[in-house]
Amino acid sequence: MALTQYCELDEVRAALGVNEVELPNAVLNLPVYEIGLVRELSKISASLPAAFSSTLATPLATRTEAQSAFFDAARLFCVYACARQVGVSLGAMAPKSVGDGKASLSRFSDSPYKDVLARVEAMCSGARENLAEAYGTLTSSTAAVASTVPATAFRASARATDVVTGS
Repeated sequence: MALTQYCELDEVRAALGVNEVELPNAVLNLPVYEIGLVRELSKISASLPAAFSSTLATPLATRTEAQSAFFDAARLFCVYACARQVGVSLGAMAPKSVGDGKASLSRFSDSPYKDVLARVEAMCSGARENLAEAYGTLTSSTAAVASTVPATAFRASARATDVVTGS
């Protein structure tokens, strides 16, 4: 399997705002990015990668509305999940300037991609929630896939009997 099964390499570059010189196909095609993406999909549901492959194999004209919504949500999530994964090392990978004089190349010493990575993280989080919802609709499960931890672990409840009057 290749990363291009889940999203286009140019889509990942577009999410990060870089070009093919700054982030070549050889880097994006490394197996580590596909492994990371499949793990991210499996965090939502262990059967989600199989559902994606099944939907991908279904001809576009015969997909149901739920399958189309799931597939689109999965593709969007895959773009931002890959961009988030690649973006971690982008400051060290992407050149700051490339010159022809004596083949010069300089890299960033700080992280100029902080704003971009913050936006990618926000988009990835929103896409994760949309994907979980679309997957829940696809599988017709009544229990939605939880993507966040509940804010409270305990709740107050009323007693069934009044301890003062005994009723």
